[in-house]
Amino acid sequence: MIKVGAICDNVAMGGQELGCIGLLRGLDRARFSPHLYSFRAGRLLPEAQALGIPIVVGAPELASGERAHPDSIYGMAGPGSGVLRERFRRQLAAHLRDDGIDVALIYPETMMFAAWGVADGVAAARSAKVAAIVERTDGVVVANNPRDNSTFDKVICESKTIRKMILAQRPVLGYRREQLVVIPNGVDLRRFDPNRYDRAQCRAALGLESGDFVIGTVARLAPVKNLGHLLRAIATVVKTAAPPARRVKAVFAGPDGGCEAELKAQASRLGIADRVAFVGARSDVPEVLRAFDVFALTSITEGTPFAVLEAMAMGLPIVATPVGSIPEIVDGNGYLVSVVQPEDPANALIALMEHPELATSLGRRSRKLALKHDLDLMIQRYQEVLEEALGCSPNRP
Repeated sequence: MIKVGAICDNVAMGGQELGCIGLLRGLDRARFSPHLYSFRAGRLLPEAQALGIPIVVGAPELASGERAHPDSIYGMAGPGSGVLRERFRRQLAAHLRDDGIDVALIYPETMMFAAWGVADGVAAARSAKVAAIVERTDGVVVANNPRDNSTFDKVICESKTIRKMILAQRPVLGYRREQLVVIPNGVDLRRFDPNRYDRAQCRAALGLESGDFVIGTVARLAPVKNLGHLLRAIATVVKTAAPPARRVKAVFAGPDGGCEAELKAQASRLGIADRVAFVGARSDVPEVLRAFDVFALTSITEGTPFAVLEAMAMGLPIVATPVGSIPEIVDGNGYLVSVVQPEDPANALIALMEHPELATSLGRRSRKLALKHDLDLMIQRYQEVLEEALGCSPNRP
C-alpha cells in the first residue's frame, strides 16, 4: 500500500482543486491510501471530506483564497502570514512523518497572492524524509519555484506545452528532462455528456428562453480571467450583430475572486446588465454548460483549464485566448482570439451566432477531442507515475 499525500495551498472552487479531488477519489484504494494536506480551507472542503480520507487544514482561520478581504491574512505579505506559514510547515512535516507518507504530490499555488507554495511543501516533505516527491505543475512561475527543482523524483506537466516551457528554461529552473512526464487533465466524460441533460430544462433553470443565443463562461471572477474583456466583446455583439441581437444572453458562472462587483458595474455601464446573469459558484456545472450555445474564456494566463475541457465534453464550440495550453486543446473546434482587442472575440461570437451550422460542427469536434481527456485515463497514468517515483527514489525504504 502506497500512502500518497496531496499538498496544496487551499481547497477552493477551482479547476486544479476539482482535479485534485477527482484524482484522490479515483485512486485505487487497494494500492493507494490518499491523504490531503491544505494550508487553508475553501468551498470544496465538504466535497473533499466526503471522500472519507484523512484531511489536515493547517490554518482554518484564513480566508479560503476565493476572495481577498482587506482585513484577512490573504497573501504572503499579509500580517502574520510568515508566522503561519512556518507553523504549518512544521505541522505538515510532523503529519507527513506520523502518517507514514511514501509519496508527496505537491500542487502549485493557483492564486495571485497565494499564502503558501510549492517551496513550503517541498521543505516539509524533505524534513519528514518522505521517500518520493512529485510536483504537479500547470506552468512555470519562477518566483514560486524552489531553487533546486532537480531533486523532484517526477514532475507531472498537464500538457506538452507546459513541458516545452519548462525545458526552455531548464538552465535557470534546474529541472532535468527525465523528470518531466506529461499527463493531460481529465474530465468525467460520463457526467459531462450532453446527452444526459435536457437542454430546455437546463435553460429554463437559468431563466433562458429557447430562442436565446447564450454566451457562457465558467470561471472565478478574478482579474486573471480577464472577464471585463469578455463583457466588452458581448456588448459589441449586442450592438452590431445581425440578425437583431435581442436574443443575445450571457451567463457567468463561478465564485467571486474579487471582481464580481466591478464586473456587474461594468455590465451596467456597457448597457448589457439585463443580458448578463452572474449565477455564482455551481455544483451543477454540466447542466449550466448544457444551456450555453458557446463557451468563452478570455484569460490573461492559464494552464490547461478544466473549464474548457468540460465545455468541450459538453459539445460546445470554444472561443478562448491563446494562452497556456489552450492552443494545444483547441484544435478545429473553435476560435483563438486576442487577449486585448474585444472586437476579436466579438467577431468570433457573431460568426457562431449567425452560422448555427458552423457552431454545431465545431461542437461535435469539441466532444470528439474531449474523449482524449478521460478522467479514468488520467488517474491510471498518475498511479503509474506515483509508483515509478517511489521505485526510482534513492530514499525508498
